[in-house]
Amino acid sequence: MADRRHTESGRSVEVIRLTCTPNRRDGEWLRVRYLCYWIADVRQLAELALWFALAELQEALARR
Repeated sequence: MADRRHTESGRSVEVIRLTCTPNRRDGEWLRVRYLCYWIADVRQLAELALWFALAELQEALARR
C-alpha cells in the first residue's frame, strides 16, 4: 500500500509508482486527491503547491 497523508481540508497526497505506461510516465509520482477523487499526478513539490498549500501537508506529516 502506498504512503498516503490526509489534510484537514479533505485533500490527500500519496506516493505511487507507475510502470509500463503507454505514454512513458513510468516512475514515482505524487498523486493528489480531494475527497477520494483523483485530481492530478505530479512529480515535484512546486507542482504540488499548485493544488494546495504545503503548510497543510506539513501539518498532516506532523500528525503521523
